[in-house]
Amino acid sequence: MRHVNFDLLEKAFHPLRPSLGQRRPDGSVVLTLADSNDEMAYSRVISSDEVVSAEVFGQVVEGVRRELCVRAGSLSSEIRKQLVENAGVMSYIPA
Repeated sequence: MRHVNFDLLEKAFHPLRPSLGQRRPDGSVVLTLADSNDEMAYSRVISSDEVVSAEVFGQVVEGVRRELCVRAGSLSSEIRKQLVENAGVMSYIPA
């Protein structure tokens, strides 16, 4: 968990309180977000591959934030614009 930035977690998920469980045998950890009543609001396994670099870990955090926004129905206008622009199906035609 050398690339887990706890300050990033706290800032990204405020007012929810993030915590990470013990490292599991496969190297993954469980991210849990609790509300002010200590009720679990969200939980996700973060694989060992997702904590190998600060960049990848940042992408995981951003993905979780997006998922929480979608669930809450509160997407920013910037994210809505990106979703509309990227709504097409990717082409997999060999080069």
